[in-house]
Amino acid sequence: MMKRIVILSLALLSLTACSNLSDYDNLDATTKAEASAFVDEVMQAFRNGTIGIRCPDVKWVHIPALLEYGNSTEIIGDDPSAGPARAIPSNPISSYLMFQCSEGMFALWMAEAARIHTLDPMQTGINKGMMGWPSQNPMVQRAYMDGADYGSPLIINDAKVQQEVLAAYTNWWKAGKGKREAAATDPLEGTGYRWH
Repeated sequence: MMKRIVILSLALLSLTACSNLSDYDNLDATTKAEASAFVDEVMQAFRNGTIGIRCPDVKWVHIPALLEYGNSTEIIGDDPSAGPARAIPSNPISSYLMFQCSEGMFALWMAEAARIHTLDPMQTGINKGMMGWPSQNPMVQRAYMDGADYGSPLIINDAKVQQEVLAAYTNWWKAGKGKREAAATDPLEGTGYRWH
């Protein structure tokens, strides 16, 4: 019952906080506050393990609040070595089960979801079949700069890399000045990382 209430609350907040598709700087203070409250709800659902199978409906307006969470190194999830553990939210098409993730890395992954939703709101192109998730899991892996794949990429999920990803997204947001056109630029381009 509580899960249904959380999902319904997230859906209602999504409708009210996301109805305006303007550039971020053109939004009024009430819309920005509602967007921030929606992000707080998403992050609470992440902490509680109550995010469903679909990605939360994050939008362009949510990116600044998500970036504020980007510094958090609090590890969320269960230690599988301590007994039965639940997996953290990730794309159901992934064969990789994650049991722990920092709150900040999850928030940055949601910022990527908002960027992709801005590019392809109906999920018919670049994100088709992903159920709203921006990639398979809330972690990055090494991306080869020349585009070639030299075997299994190294998956990375640590505080140092999180800070690099946060810096990339913060710089991208500032350079784009909150304009929706910035969604076409990949914040991780040139960093040596890509989402897993």
